[in-house]
Amino acid sequence: MVALPLLPRPAWGRAIGANERLSVAKIAVGGMGWSDLSEIVTHAGVHIAAVCDVDARHRPKMKERFPDASWFSDWRELLDTLGDKVDAVVISTPDHMHAPISMQAMQLGKHVYCQKPLGHSALENRRLAEFAAAHPKVITQMGTQRSAMIGRRQQLALLQEGRVGRIESVHAWSDRPMGWWPQGGPRPTNDQPVPEWLAWDLFLGVAPERPYVPDAYHPFMWRGTYDFGCGALGDMGCHILDHPFLAAGLTYPTQVRVDAADGTADQYPTAETITLTYASTDRTVSGGVKVTWYDGGRRPTNASLGIPEGVDIRGNAVVVIGEKGVMLCPLDPERNKEGQMVLSDEPLMWDRSAKAVKLDLPKLERRNHWHHWIDGCFGKTKPEAGFGFAGLLCESLSVGAAASRFPNRDLAYDAKSIAFPQEPEAAALLRKPYRQGWSVDGLSG
Repeated sequence: MVALPLLPRPAWGRAIGANERLSVAKIAVGGMGWSDLSEIVTHAGVHIAAVCDVDARHRPKMKERFPDASWFSDWRELLDTLGDKVDAVVISTPDHMHAPISMQAMQLGKHVYCQKPLGHSALENRRLAEFAAAHPKVITQMGTQRSAMIGRRQQLALLQEGRVGRIESVHAWSDRPMGWWPQGGPRPTNDQPVPEWLAWDLFLGVAPERPYVPDAYHPFMWRGTYDFGCGALGDMGCHILDHPFLAAGLTYPTQVRVDAADGTADQYPTAETITLTYASTDRTVSGGVKVTWYDGGRRPTNASLGIPEGVDIRGNAVVVIGEKGVMLCPLDPERNKEGQMVLSDEPLMWDRSAKAVKLDLPKLERRNHWHHWIDGCFGKTKPEAGFGFAGLLCESLSVGAAASRFPNRDLAYDAKSIAFPQEPEAAALLRKPYRQGWSVDGLSG
């Protein structure tokens, strides 16, 4: 099939009546796709009209669970066939297919929930954010489910209240990709015939052609490959950096530097330190802000952050340093062998002399991230990670991911032209071309 044409539609984002059900098409149903689907169907207002996956092994389970839903292997055929019978699309594919499907669905007037990161390239993220801003009746949400956690929302509230004062710097880290997926290796070999259950051409989608290699890409192992994923930064940066980004009022970076040693022509480095520089805002110090990301086991020292030595900062977390103090925001609570919570996800704060500061945490109600988006489609809520903000945040992540191929160099970023002006070769990575036959209006190239 060729890419869908733009189809006329009388209104962008059909308003769902109170007595109606939201007709949803679920695209990709393995792994995180199944998790998303499992949450969405618990909302009483949802009807699953169609499911789509390149892996036919999921079909029996889907037919048993949703006997009335249509099955597709090709998302383009799904949108072309069902037309106005679908109100919303939920996307849980590999990163490189997020933007093409999201944009096509929005252009057809569908509400869209898409897993993170929103887009694969800087251009994709910019265009999705622009389209969402221009069509506010299309309700969008990026899949940063942790943003709905009470502890994380408390972190955001405290930062927005100015508890740390004007923000000076942000430091965030993740243990990934260690043990999750491969990075820092050569392009996989051992090409094999494509199994009959896998639509390999549809898996590739907009990405360049490459042979099928068992267990190298599908399922899940694709994230460290440049053509398909955004590495650890794209995987976890959306979860960890979103609230500091909001609290500081950041927009586009002006410079990026990636310190890494073992990236290859096909895969991201195994460990990186990525520094993004931003202009100052009314919520930051006047000299601008540096956001530093560490992955693959790297992280700053307690002393460098102004945190007492006895505080365990392992795991996934972010530290926001301001004029008044330092706030540590854990990403997830840790649990012991019995499954009991050991370390809360509540924020901790110290003043600039490393003395503990007592925080009166705001009282917040529990929120279901997926239901919040669905309720938005019914006009009841405004999702916390709509594409306007998600595209802005993920553009920074795409800039960092692109710079990973040009390590240990300072790259100036021109947001107006979406380019690295002094590095044309690196700039090309910010505007990736789509494979022939897969163009989507407003995205490729």
